[in-house]
Amino acid sequence: MKTNTAMKLSKTRIDKSGLALAKAKYKDEVDFIELEEVFDEYRKNHLKPLSETTLEIQRMLSNFGTDYYIAQRLKRKPQIIKKLNRLSVRLTQLQDIGGSRIIVPKNNDVDTIFSFLSNKSKFGAGFSVEKITDYREKGRDDTGYRSLHVIMERDGVNLELQIRSRIQHYWAESIERTSVVYGHHLKEKEGAPEVIEYFRHLSDVFYEIESGRVNRPSPGRRFAALNSGMHRRRHEQQAVSGRVQG
Repeated sequence: MKTNTAMKLSKTRIDKSGLALAKAKYKDEVDFIELEEVFDEYRKNHLKPLSETTLEIQRMLSNFGTDYYIAQRLKRKPQIIKKLNRLSVRLTQLQDIGGSRIIVPKNNDVDTIFSFLSNKSKFGAGFSVEKITDYREKGRDDTGYRSLHVIMERDGVNLELQIRSRIQHYWAESIERTSVVYGHHLKEKEGAPEVIEYFRHLSDVFYEIESGRVNRPSPGRRFAALNSGMHRRRHEQQAVSGRVQG
């Protein structure tokens, strides 16, 4: 199915463009300019299959019984470069340059809507489901990120679909906004351990609530301890700032 314009760029050249921008590996200024053009073209070539897939999913869900919200995004260039550095992978290995997101009311609705889409996609869909990764029960890592990730393929291009409940999306938005204020990318485990632990525990509690298991031992005391640790760190930072200004 290699009919997309992106396939006109060789895989080797695409990966070299990733190395040029993420690792500063290039011959000279002319080589860098050419490789940056390859990088930009490769990123841009995700937009058409992404938009077509998002619209197709919307049509599939036209008679779906549960409320949902769907959006799409093309990963920004700085974020792609940062991910290449963080994961030490090749550019062609990234599967989320083009991504869609579906938000549904509850965690159970995540399974319902995915099953609905999966069945629909078996009958003449323009995309195929390649891989499913469920981060909901245990969380993706130490931060507590939760979502169902589906890797799709359209015209030789990999795309990512994330399906979340509202409370999972609220958690993701909260940690992203806190990261902006705090100055560290918390979802990637950057920053103070107390802050990361706070969000991980918050995610765990949210999941227990959605699962109907709300009688976990002493979540309030655990939050109190985490809050205390974060307040202590903030006071220490303010004290250091005051000494520097003085």
